[in-house]
Amino acid sequence: MMSTSALRRPLALLSVLAFAGLTIVTAAHAALTYVEGDKVEFLAAGPAGLKIEGKGSVLTFSDAGEELKLATPLKELKTGIDLRDDHLQKAINSAAHPMATLVVKRSNLQFPEDNKVVEGKASGQFTLNGTTKPVNFMYQAKRTGSDYHVQAKAQFDLTEFKLEQPCYLGVCVDKVIKIKVKFKLRDQ
Repeated sequence: MMSTSALRRPLALLSVLAFAGLTIVTAAHAALTYVEGDKVEFLAAGPAGLKIEGKGSVLTFSDAGEELKLATPLKELKTGIDLRDDHLQKAINSAAHPMATLVVKRSNLQFPEDNKVVEGKASGQFTLNGTTKPVNFMYQAKRTGSDYHVQAKAQFDLTEFKLEQPCYLGVCVDKVIKIKVKFKLRDQ
């Protein structure tokens, strides 16, 4: 028969392991806040090596528990040429639909341990021009203490969001647009 002290050791170890497991689950479900690193980039390619690159400097982030939401005001996207910026705003219908958003289920993402990096693929619901469609993306997240340094990239077809392929003076850019974002989040 097992002694009482011998029985207590496995129970104590089991309690410690259960608490550690609960702590890890809680950390993965802690609320996240947006810290810094507003960076949105997009690329539209065209014939003969034509590239239209643009940037935005405003991101908003919200954590609704089971879903994380990133948004950017489309009026903030700039290509560096005023006339091209005007054409861009008309092409993406930013007057009627001023925001682009991505909503991702937290369960679709991996959260690294401290001083570790994870890379993954996930999908979320992307809204542009008042139309919401699933979009796949690749991401990398590095954790330093309570901060998560995140980079992600995706591509989508403009025509799937009820937008026309942009053309000017007979020259059209590809309807597939590539986007990249970079930002930092913090556990609360």
